[in-house]
Amino acid sequence: MKGIDSTNQVFANVIEDNLIYADKTKHVWELAKTKKAYFLSRPRRFGKSLLLSTFEALFKGPSDPEQNPQGLFKNLWISGIEPNYDFNDNYPVINLSMSMSNYSPEIVTRALQTKLQDIAASYGLSLNDDIPEAMFRVLISALKSKFKKNVVLLIDEYDDPISSVIANPDLAEKNSYILRGFYSILKENQPNLRFVMLTGVTRYELLWRSGVLNHLFDLTMVQERADICGFTYEEFDNCFADRFQITMEVFKNKGLLDKHYGVSEFRDAIFKKYDGYSWDGQTRVLNPFSLLNSFENKDLKSYWATLEPSKKFLKAIMSKNPLDLTSDKLRYLSQESIESASLITSMTPVPSLFQTGYLTIDKITPAENNFYYTFKTPNEEVKPSFLQEFSDSLYNFLDIDKRSQKNDFTKTIIAEDSNKLSTLIDSFFGAIPAILHIQKEAYYHSVLYGYLEGLADLVSFPEIPGADGTPDIVCVIDKDLYVIVELKYRNPETHPIAVNQKIKTILDRLAISALRSIDEKNYLRPYLAKAKKILKLGLGVYGRGRAIAILENEEQTQARVKLMAKWPKASV
Repeated sequence: MKGIDSTNQVFANVIEDNLIYADKTKHVWELAKTKKAYFLSRPRRFGKSLLLSTFEALFKGPSDPEQNPQGLFKNLWISGIEPNYDFNDNYPVINLSMSMSNYSPEIVTRALQTKLQDIAASYGLSLNDDIPEAMFRVLISALKSKFKKNVVLLIDEYDDPISSVIANPDLAEKNSYILRGFYSILKENQPNLRFVMLTGVTRYELLWRSGVLNHLFDLTMVQERADICGFTYEEFDNCFADRFQITMEVFKNKGLLDKHYGVSEFRDAIFKKYDGYSWDGQTRVLNPFSLLNSFENKDLKSYWATLEPSKKFLKAIMSKNPLDLTSDKLRYLSQESIESASLITSMTPVPSLFQTGYLTIDKITPAENNFYYTFKTPNEEVKPSFLQEFSDSLYNFLDIDKRSQKNDFTKTIIAEDSNKLSTLIDSFFGAIPAILHIQKEAYYHSVLYGYLEGLADLVSFPEIPGADGTPDIVCVIDKDLYVIVELKYRNPETHPIAVNQKIKTILDRLAISALRSIDEKNYLRPYLAKAKKILKLGLGVYGRGRAIAILENEEQTQARVKLMAKWPKASV
C-alpha cells in the first residue's frame, strides 16, 4: 500500500518514498516534446507544483548515471513510449517559485534576488547584479553558455505576489509592475529557452495585454489537458482502491456513512464532497489536496475550502458586490468574457472565482459561432463556503444587521405571521439600490437565498434555484420546524399591470401559485419523517423586488385548496 503525504510536492520524493501519485507523465511528455511556452491556471493546492517538479525531473535527467536510465520514471506511462525517449538527455532547469513569506514590494524584490542567487549557486555560478530582471537575464545566458543547451524555465505561482494581496489593490498593482519587468525577460529570451511553463491561479491584464506574457499558450481550458491536475475517476480507483475497505469502516464508525452502505455508496460520498471540478464541461476531477487529506485522516472534512489564502481571495472578490454573483450571472457567459484577463483594481468576479476554484464549468453550449459557459460550485466542500460568504457579503453590502433580522425572522415564523414576514422580505429586497435590480427570477432566488442563509439552517438548495423537482429552499427553525420555500416572479415588461389592477393582487396570485407548486410537486414528502411541524412559504415577487409572503400550515392549506376549487382558473 502506497503512502500518503498531501504536503509533498517534489516529484522525486513522491516516487522514492512510494507515495500515491496520479500518473500525469503522458501530459508531461506530450508538452515537453513541443519546445513551446505554456501557461496553466489551476486553483491553489491543486498539484501545479508537483507537475512542474515532474517536468524538472524529466529535463534534468537521472542524478546517478549508474541507475536505470529511466530513473524515477521507470514504472510510469512515459517509460513505455515509442520511440524510446533518451532519459539521459538533460538540460539546465530554472525552477522558480514565486510564493513568498511577505508581499511588500521591497520584500518581493529581495526575495527574487535571493531565489535567483540560490539557483545560480546550485549550478556553480554567481550573479553580480542586484536588479531582478538583469539577474534573470544573466542567469539564462550563463546557463546556456555553461551547458551548451537551451534552458528549461518553470515558474510556479507566477501571480502569488498579486493574488495574495488582492484585498489591497494599491499593493497588488505595485507588485504587478515588479513582475511585469521581471517577466519581460521571457519573450526576449525565447531563442535561449528549450521549454517554458508558468503556473498560477489568475490571469492579470497588466501582464497579458501589455504584451509581457501574451506569447504563452494557455492550457487552462484546453480539452486535452482537462485532467492534467487532480484525480480522474480511473486514477482515484487505481490509487485508492486498496484503502477503500478500511477507510469505509472508519467512516461508518464515525457516523459519516450508513452502516449498511458498501463501496459504491462510499465512493459516492467521496465524489459528492471533493469531485466536480471541470475545465472543459465534460471531464471531472477530484480535488487532490482534499482527497489525500480525507484518506490520510479518514474523514470528510473541508480541507481545501478552509485554506486561508483561498478564503481571503473569495472574501475580497465577493465583498465588492455580491450581486455580481447571483445565479443568473452564472449562466451563458461567452468564451471571450471567461478567457479575458482580470484587472487588479476591478476583478471580474465569475472568471476570477472560476480560476480560483470556487466555481467550475457546468456545461458549455455552442451558439452563434461562439461558446457559452454555465458555472456552478463544484462540490459539497466548496458550496457552503461560497454561499456563506455570499450571504455575509450581501448583508454587509446592504448595511443590514443580520442578528436583529434573525431574531425578527424566527419570531415571525413561529408566530406564522404572513404580514410581518412580507414586510421583512420586502424591506430586504427594497434595500437593494434600484440600479442593481435585475428583473429575472433567478436573481431574486439568489437574493432570497442570501437573506435566508443568514437567518436559518438551510437543508436544501439547488445550484441554480428553481430547478424542476426541487423546492427553491428548505430551511429549519429551532431544529424541527421546517419551512418549504417557493418563489414566483413576474417581470413588468413582459407582464404589465392591467388597467385598474393593483400590484398587491398580482403578488397575492404569485404567492398562491408558489404554494400550489409545493402541493403539486409534493415537496413536503422528504421532510415528513424529520420534522415535527412543516410550514409552506409561497413568495410572490413583482418588478424591482416588491414582495408578498404567504405562510401556511396544513389546516390553512386545506382551506385554500377548498376555496380555490371554486375559483375560475384565470383568477390565479
